[in-house]
Amino acid sequence: MTLNELAYNIRNIAYKGQGDSDDTKLNIRQIKFWINQHRASAIFQATDWGKDLPPTYFQDLGVVPLSDVDKSDSSCPSVPWGCEIKKVELPQLIQFPQYRGLWVGLIDKQTPLQIDNPDTHFFTSQTRFGQNFTRVYMIKNTLYVVTKNGFEDMEYINVRGVFENPEEVMQWSTPGCEPVVCNLDDEPYPMDASMYEIILRKILSTELNMTLQTVNDVINNNQFDGDIRLQ
Repeated sequence: MTLNELAYNIRNIAYKGQGDSDDTKLNIRQIKFWINQHRASAIFQATDWGKDLPPTYFQDLGVVPLSDVDKSDSSCPSVPWGCEIKKVELPQLIQFPQYRGLWVGLIDKQTPLQIDNPDTHFFTSQTRFGQNFTRVYMIKNTLYVVTKNGFEDMEYINVRGVFENPEEVMQWSTPGCEPVVCNLDDEPYPMDASMYEIILRKILSTELNMTLQTVNDVINNNQFDGDIRLQ
């Protein structure tokens, strides 16, 4: 389902639960904000303790261009001799431990790059095996790429991630590049059907202040009528 379909479905359900009057006019942009907000929270809770992240949660940034980093950049750890370091600013990721919601690799979309903790990257990169491979680490929303062994001229990488606001990802661009030509009103929303029902219940029972019994009655009625298309 698209974000548009999800948002209008929630509004239609709310109207049946609250009455279709001028007092119940709901702004679709506000509903979309609620969906994005509750999605980020629900995904974190549903996949806590190391549970696998379904592929539907990830968004692909495509071929991402890198820019060179001045070695005097105060936000970078010491750059090992013989290495080139590059960077790119990414949209805000959901803060999973150990960067579980981030995949970085070559543009073939099959060859991954090792993601290090920024606090230990320098020491890891100096180990026997760490010296031989291109590695990456994150500081805030900036991804740094330390290239090795013939990859010093690397200009592009592929990035996939579970981001806090899927709409921002659709408008994301890097300097010198056009924004990603996508629109969540037309593209499948990065979430599975079971997650949507959780979000639906939260929005109806909190932001819209509908009682749990009313929420259950309205959802069940709409499922019977075919208004909620979860599959």
